[in-house]
Amino acid sequence: MAAVSLKNICKIYDGGVKAVDNVNIEIEDKEFVVLVGPSGCGKSTTLRMVAGLEDISSGTLTIDGKVMNDVPPKDRDIAMVFQNYALYPHMTVYDNMAFGLKIRKFPKEEIDQRVREAAKLLDIEALLDRKPKALSGGQRQRVAVGRAIVRNPKVFLFDEPLSNLDAKLRVQMRAEISNLHNRLQATMIYVTHDQVEALTMADKIVVMKLGVIQQIGGPMELYNEPDNKFVAGFIGSPPMNFIVVDVVKEDGKVYLKSPSFRLETTDAQAKFLAPYVGNKVTFGIRPEDVEYSHQPQDGKTINGNVSVVEPLGSETQVYVATDNANIVGKIDPSVIPTVGEKVALIVNMEKARFFDVETELRIR
Repeated sequence: MAAVSLKNICKIYDGGVKAVDNVNIEIEDKEFVVLVGPSGCGKSTTLRMVAGLEDISSGTLTIDGKVMNDVPPKDRDIAMVFQNYALYPHMTVYDNMAFGLKIRKFPKEEIDQRVREAAKLLDIEALLDRKPKALSGGQRQRVAVGRAIVRNPKVFLFDEPLSNLDAKLRVQMRAEISNLHNRLQATMIYVTHDQVEALTMADKIVVMKLGVIQQIGGPMELYNEPDNKFVAGFIGSPPMNFIVVDVVKEDGKVYLKSPSFRLETTDAQAKFLAPYVGNKVTFGIRPEDVEYSHQPQDGKTINGNVSVVEPLGSETQVYVATDNANIVGKIDPSVIPTVGEKVALIVNMEKARFFDVETELRIR
């Protein structure tokens, strides 16, 4: 396996459209790195440049210490799993998995050994004589992964491989790919728009927006310490609640003021918010960091009316409409409020995050 390094990588299309802008990523040997972001953020383009399917406009790509900018895809020692699986419909599962090795003129005995080992690893030994049309979506996905495994590449690349599967199968395959990484101890780069996949699978997450990296870090680092409003809102489900509030100082204490609430800040928050007194900031709080109550408490609660209730079994999500925002809270499943009911959400201010209204950068 191998380390991968992207230094100042850019991709500029005709007309000056910059799809990827000055990307710098260091991927360690045996690391599972996930590129995540909304559609059009440049994550798939970045992956395709690593694969050699897109030319690099500027910057340097190295795999295992060797510069790969002008090396053709077949010589990069990588294997890619595509979103649509890209299986040959007229070939059996065995032939699909063996095809790449046959092209490279591997001995028949070695091809057979590699295909059967990969099939055993992925639990598809009974499917080797079938053709793709006789397989389910999850089975096709395993075959596509198996075709990559037999190559024994230095780097595995995954381009949204689970997006065509149903919700239950996505969860199952997510666990299988994570397990596969642990068993193969391979370097893997995985692209997805699903932040749940990113949080559950990655050693390191790269969050992208409009071709620019917003933040790189471990799953819990991005969840707890986002660098900006975009990362805070993108990582976590449901997303973080954001409210633009006034920062005011009353009786020596710093408060966040809105038409429907007044929240007292902690001592630490009061210090870094001091320069913003008299101005507005974006206040962020995650749905899991509010507590449902019927009793408003001055300086601690956000008051409003219930607009939507979503019982999910293990928890209930409640949407509360205030004078200037809609707040989502995760509450105990035993509590089922009624629509229109007046409620108070007690905010855990220790978990609150603050962002500059103009730059959207984290205030801390």
